[in-house]
Amino acid sequence: MYVSTITALAVLAASASAKQCINTTVPVNLTARQAVFNLDVPQTNLEATDFILNMTQQGRNFTDLVLTGYNTTTGTYNISTQFCMPSNDNSTSPTVQVLTHGIGFDKTYWDLSFNNYNYSYVNVATDQYKYCTLSFDRLGIGNSSHGEPLNEIQSFIEIAATVQLTQMLRNGTFPGVNHTFSKAVHVGHSFGSAQTYALANMYPNTTDGIVLAGFSMNGSFVSPFVAGGNFQQANQNQPLRFSNITGLQAQNVLSMYAEPLVSYISPIDLSALPAPQALPNGYLITSDIEGNKLQFFKPHYYDPAILELAERTKQPVTEGELLTLASLPMMNNFAGPVMLISGDADLPYCGSNCLATGGVAESIPAMVKMNFPNVATSNFSAVIQPNSGHGINLHYNATGAYDVINTFLNSKGLMSS
Repeated sequence: MYVSTITALAVLAASASAKQCINTTVPVNLTARQAVFNLDVPQTNLEATDFILNMTQQGRNFTDLVLTGYNTTTGTYNISTQFCMPSNDNSTSPTVQVLTHGIGFDKTYWDLSFNNYNYSYVNVATDQYKYCTLSFDRLGIGNSSHGEPLNEIQSFIEIAATVQLTQMLRNGTFPGVNHTFSKAVHVGHSFGSAQTYALANMYPNTTDGIVLAGFSMNGSFVSPFVAGGNFQQANQNQPLRFSNITGLQAQNVLSMYAEPLVSYISPIDLSALPAPQALPNGYLITSDIEGNKLQFFKPHYYDPAILELAERTKQPVTEGELLTLASLPMMNNFAGPVMLISGDADLPYCGSNCLATGGVAESIPAMVKMNFPNVATSNFSAVIQPNSGHGINLHYNATGAYDVINTFLNSKGLMSS
């Protein structure tokens, strides 16, 4: 057990799971070299569409067109985290997996409560494979700090946050966790994989192994993925979650103008909703459930109710994140174990067919081996998860992918001991 007695009362046992978790907001002091963009933040949904059209036009790099230079961003930010561990584990040298979610999700992507947690990656990693895990809301998401959406909330300050969290785990200063971790691996999904790729290159001694889910270095298909989301202002698309309108205010309006009709159709109580996040313009979100399906799901291979959950809990992305999404080095310095795993119908990184390579490689993700010249062939693996789209964790066979990931890590000697 690695939880300090001070926070023992904060330990939460997840439903239908033997794992134990603590939810902590962790302040981090961050410094990052950030891009400076000369671009007006869109103020309407139509202007958001203009931005997406510029981002997705072929034959030019819109990021380079609006880039005017670089600046150093420094500040203290709060990161909302969930640290989990097996409840019955006698490891003296446990390994922690640091889990970074992608666009459209928050940290619950790794610990989905759907169907009594049967889709939870964290459950498999902790209960079956005895790893500890740390998941967190990236900056700008969920209960972590929000910020200016163009020149502040970008990829590299988020990478700096992941590095800080990892260092806390390694040196024993992570709040509430009474342990040091000599082994840390990083698992990402989509944009989280892009950040994990960059982290391993910039700070190769920070991680002992990386898993890149929903990722390749082929950016040819990112544009149809982004365009298919039909992004809108988050504060207009989901006003009770992301604007400054409280549920109580909305309830009062309904009571004044529509109470008889609403009560007749279906009684609604909005007064108990969580406080909205009051996000500024420039935080964008997919417009509807159809866009969500297009981006993340393979038809017929998911429970329709989990698509509805993904739509209800969808998360925004900032302009700055979209502009820095592809800011990755072609050659990566990392020399440790690397695994890629993508759904066979992954849209943004495979064009919905990861096996369509024209015969030059086994799969599109397998071609990433050339981007890791220091990684031995025996330490590289690329797996295509059948019957899955970009959001692997949301499909019927998600736990099969979880087994593949953790078996790979074990095979490289990265398991807890």
